[in-house]
Amino acid sequence: MTTTSETENATMTEEELRDTALHLCTDYLEGRGWRDVTVDGDRIVGTDGDEAVLVSVRATMEPGSEALPTLDLADEDVAAMRRSCLLYLADHGDVDAIRHDAVAIAITGERRARLRHLVGVWQWAERM
Repeated sequence: MTTTSETENATMTEEELRDTALHLCTDYLEGRGWRDVTVDGDRIVGTDGDEAVLVSVRATMEPGSEALPTLDLADEDVAAMRRSCLLYLADHGDVDAIRHDAVAIAITGERRARLRHLVGVWQWAERM
């Protein structure tokens, strides 16, 4: 997870920002019908339909902002997501399909946030 904050208006520590973003993202994913959603370090792991899904979460403090958070991914980010999925597959032999999503959350005020979800940054499925 990547976190940034504005020092003038920051009311959260980096740890609080990370924890809040992970909690918001978990609630969001469960609300979309995902099962077995858990926080695993700085990422979220869950099941969407028949796919195992890893989710990277980026959090920022953007007080008063009305814009959606940015979700720019470099080639290195995608390569890291691919690597995470392959390592997960190596440890979980019963997985037939996996993907890696990315979520950006901007905390914009007290009890206010904006979220952007990019589905399927990297994915793999066993072909029959």
